[in-house]
Amino acid sequence: MASPYPKDWNDALNDQTPLIDDPDARVVVLRQLAYDMCRRGVVSYDDMSDMLELADAAREWAMMEREEAWFLGIFQEFPPDSTW
Repeated sequence: MASPYPKDWNDALNDQTPLIDDPDARVVVLRQLAYDMCRRGVVSYDDMSDMLELADAAREWAMMEREEAWFLGIFQEFPPDSTW
């Protein structure tokens, strides 16, 4: 099924490496793209709202992936965010 959102935004959303590396910074990029596309009339306000929700969901997914990587011992440079 094809996505109803612009290819540029989908590409940014599906680029998992920067999303996992820094979820907070990546969601800022995704939100800004959504706002800009709505402002230019590329997407409707309703589509922009959905895009913002997807960006937040992508951030949550990336945070879970990071936690799992810490648990598995993949990251060694910094301690995990949680104490459990």
